[in-house]
Amino acid sequence: MTSMAAALAASLPAAITRTATPQQSTSSTQQSKQFPQRLEGVVDVEAAREVESVSLNSLVFLKIMKHSTDILPPPPANTLQQDRNAPPPTALSSHTDCLGVLLGLDLDGVMEVEDSFALPGGETSLGANSYSDRLLTHLREVQTPDSPVGVYLSTHNGGFATRVSIELLSAVEKVSGGRGKAVLIVHDASKANGGDLSVKAYRLGEGAREAAKLGKWDEKTLTENGITSSTLLSSLPLNVTSPALISAFLSTLTASAEQVQPSLSSPSVPLPPTFSPLVNPTSTSLTSYLQNTLDSLTLHSHEANNIAFLTRQIAREKVKHEQTIKDREEENARRRKQGLSEFPTISAELKNGTKEPSRLEMICLGGTVEGLAKGMGAEAGKGLVRNYL
Repeated sequence: MTSMAAALAASLPAAITRTATPQQSTSSTQQSKQFPQRLEGVVDVEAAREVESVSLNSLVFLKIMKHSTDILPPPPANTLQQDRNAPPPTALSSHTDCLGVLLGLDLDGVMEVEDSFALPGGETSLGANSYSDRLLTHLREVQTPDSPVGVYLSTHNGGFATRVSIELLSAVEKVSGGRGKAVLIVHDASKANGGDLSVKAYRLGEGAREAAKLGKWDEKTLTENGITSSTLLSSLPLNVTSPALISAFLSTLTASAEQVQPSLSSPSVPLPPTFSPLVNPTSTSLTSYLQNTLDSLTLHSHEANNIAFLTRQIAREKVKHEQTIKDREEENARRRKQGLSEFPTISAELKNGTKEPSRLEMICLGGTVEGLAKGMGAEAGKGLVRNYL
């Protein structure tokens, strides 16, 4: 009869002798180290497949909704374009839209958004020593999702994406390897307050991806790539998924008891007078749509004036530089006749002052005007229908 110690020793696995093997620096070895074997067939490591749909975790969506209802400080001055005049003070320009980074993984063409974090005011980059870079480092240390896959933004009354959100989306696009991997989740907080849930997913269009890769949004780049407010972003199918814990929690919620409505059949309930025919059938949010549309037109006109001024300034600088080159050539010709040494020639390129202004703000404001005008038309249509009911 064997002892207990012998039985335990026999049940242990045999010792494995480790031999030194040369390191293999192949991509397959690195892929097996980074991803489990069950995900090797669906994880698009080489970014060869574009994103076809977005799967948004309901917890992430709740965090976005919570962030959109927070009272945020006004936009800091460093988020404005420094080469032009600040926008006029309007209700739309003074409003701060919440902005954050989405974290997840691309699985077989479906962008799985599993987590997110909010960005503080004025944070618009993913560069070194930024808030996002430090937070991603901490997330990596605790082994949670740390791969930026997109950006979320909250708008109001059907607004469009902002310049800051597009620039941040372009930064995420570069980090994710391009090919349309970065996604933009837009949540309309005003419609959510009215009981109409509105959340949409977008990605950069093909022309916008080329412009983001070059880092140029001037007139030449926009014309060559056919970038407008309607082609800047392309929509993606969005599916909101709920984990088992969220589904279990929602199943425990109960609806409030229905209150007994006053009617002639229930004399125990007093029947108050009704003034519903005297209520204005037009939606009360129509004035908000109208105000925001007028503000967006004001901001669009202001940005157009800024671009026109910068264009004229660049033209004046070019004419001045060409005149300086002409005067230098005439002076050198005169000195050659006199047998004197010539002055150094001036380069034909003007190093400062010739950079074309970015028109990204103009495109975003154009999309905002279009979105607000469509929302205002939809609200006016609802009031028109109520007039004839």
